[in-house]
Amino acid sequence: MIEQILMGELPSDVFKSILKVKPELRNADIAELLFEAFPNVGSVGRQAVWHWQRPGKLQGLSDENLNSQLLILLRDAKYL
Repeated sequence: MIEQILMGELPSDVFKSILKVKPELRNADIAELLFEAFPNVGSVGRQAVWHWQRPGKLQGLSDENLNSQLLILLRDAKYL
């Protein structure tokens, strides 16, 4: 499912889709899924996901900031 990012889906939209199926996942779990699919994104990508203000969370990175950071990292790592 995480590979949908390669097809043009925004990372935050993909993560929200995952959470609809598995709402018990934490941001750290989603960060691990991202790292498994795209290991060259590294710890900076993981940290961005950890700090994401997912639905129900009061503080953190907005969807726009998360998407911007991850898309830059994915391009730099040659996934996009």
